[in-house]
Amino acid sequence: MTFYLGRVRNSRRGMATIFLLLAATTTFAQAEAGKIDVSRIPAQAKDAASFAPAGWKIEEQVAGDLNGDSLADYALKLVEDKPDKDAEGVATERGRALVIALATTDGTLKRAGVADKLLQCTRCGGAFYGVVESPAEVTIEKGVLVIGQEHGSRELTNTTYKFRFDPVTARFILIGFDLASADRLTATVVTESSNYLTGTRVVSRGKGNRDVNTKSAFAKKKLYLEDISNEDFEAAAYKRLGL
Repeated sequence: MTFYLGRVRNSRRGMATIFLLLAATTTFAQAEAGKIDVSRIPAQAKDAASFAPAGWKIEEQVAGDLNGDSLADYALKLVEDKPDKDAEGVATERGRALVIALATTDGTLKRAGVADKLLQCTRCGGAFYGVVESPAEVTIEKGVLVIGQEHGSRELTNTTYKFRFDPVTARFILIGFDLASADRLTATVVTESSNYLTGTRVVSRGKGNRDVNTKSAFAKKKLYLEDISNEDFEAAAYKRLGL
């Protein structure tokens, strides 16, 4: 079973103990989410459905121009092709993956990127989402690929990743990462916004109109869609923020 927030933040306010109790008293998944075999995803296909290998299916398909050629490209959110509940009615934990397919002038689709560690699994939302499947929102906004996710319990964490197509490498590079951590009991909110194009990071802490903002610089580094692990990125942000 995956308890996403507890696994990352098990040192804060006894979160590890809380999640162990939750594991014993709630009906969450019994089996770990699977991970997609990237080698089984075709490099080119005639339609979007062909990018889902055996054992996987398209959970959501988002269309939009991602490389500026005025053709409709696709961001494909894949999910393990297995029932959302087992024979005993217990929630099934299913893995997710993201495939980017660019349209070509001959009508076919070409694989441009695969993220196998970015999207949280269907039951990784923590106690806040209970038995409801965890969100992993994929949108295309003005040519930018945007990934939004949320998980937690009393402390709710929201993350947003932004990627843009790089014509030099023909890959998708990370241009922005935002994290917000909100304590729903105390109404304390900590946010971090990192711009990977400028190398600037803005942190906000406080409650409502008493927020304190700080700005800092960090070393710019090209990070690609395939490089991003949501769990690792969040853990690094928590460490920077002292959460």
